[in-house]
Amino acid sequence: MHLGKFTAKYLIPIGIFLLIISFVIGVKFFVIKVGVDQVGVRTIVWGVKRGIVQRDYGPGWHRAISGVDQWDLYDSSVLTLEFAKEPLLMGHYERKDVAIRTADDYDVSVDMLVKFQIKSGEAWKLRQDLGVGERYVIIVENEARDVARSVLGKMVERDLYNPNEKRKRAEEFKVILTERLTLRHVTVIDVLIMEMRFDPQLERKIKNIKLAELDNILNKSKTLAAEQRGITQTIDADTEALAQKIGGDKERSITVLDAETTKRTIELLAEADKYLVQKKAEGDLRKQERKAEGTLLIRQSQAEGERLRREALAGLGGDIIVAMEAARNINLADVNISSLDLNLLDIDDMATRLGVSDTKGKLRVDPKTFKQIQEMLNQPKGTDTAKPK
Repeated sequence: MHLGKFTAKYLIPIGIFLLIISFVIGVKFFVIKVGVDQVGVRTIVWGVKRGIVQRDYGPGWHRAISGVDQWDLYDSSVLTLEFAKEPLLMGHYERKDVAIRTADDYDVSVDMLVKFQIKSGEAWKLRQDLGVGERYVIIVENEARDVARSVLGKMVERDLYNPNEKRKRAEEFKVILTERLTLRHVTVIDVLIMEMRFDPQLERKIKNIKLAELDNILNKSKTLAAEQRGITQTIDADTEALAQKIGGDKERSITVLDAETTKRTIELLAEADKYLVQKKAEGDLRKQERKAEGTLLIRQSQAEGERLRREALAGLGGDIIVAMEAARNINLADVNISSLDLNLLDIDDMATRLGVSDTKGKLRVDPKTFKQIQEMLNQPKGTDTAKPK
């Protein structure tokens, strides 16, 4: 019982310790870690199939059996090779500046940067062709110096302070260096020419040339400025004249438009007055015509009434009217009439007695006609009884 507790108490820590020891031993003798900025090349040194494995190993853990596998690790990031008189620690590798001789026999020292990188998937080839270590960096340095002497040595003193010429030479530098390093399994990323230093004699000459060029540019600028001032003055004068012309044209246009507007307004008012007078004259004429037509109809009606009246008075109607006038003029208060001899209700008899004659001796008067005649006689004198047709 006591032994079981002792075993349980120490067995677990011992097991963990043995596990850690095994992991450390395994890492030390059986595996290797390739970093994120590295590429690994594996060489089998013992076994049936010996030699460099033709593949690159990326970041991670890989087999590394001690005595069987040999590993070489290379930097897979973009490397910088700095050539400078006083290196500024801008790159992975610092070298002295590059000394060149120009085409016109002047000594110049150049500070420059070369950025390069091992080609992807060719680290094993680099190991196979160039061996272990950083021999490829020395190759890049030597090739860069040689290309610099070849390309930059074509320049003359006039090109040394020309930024465009320096950029052009840097591009040519990059192309040639890339071609030379292709078989070395290295690719050139970029080339930057930072500074060029001349000997005192060349520097004085370049300074004098530069000052002469600046004086020439200054004189040209002054001449151009004078020409531009003349052009500016001419433009100002032309602009002022054009502005005055535009102002005058505007005033004339406004005056013409006002005159045309006034003229058109007067014409429209005259046409309106003419139309009003014409329509008023036509209305008055129509009124007079209608009034004349009405007067004519009245006169015709009066004449026709008078004609009918005369016809009526010339015939039997005239006798009746005379009889009715006689009857109207009788003053019954002064006349004694015998109802035996005279029947006042007998209209025919009364008409005969008052002077209305008949060829047959007796006249029958239509009561309706008699009533109309009576109404006509009862109207005041001077009143027109005729109605227009």
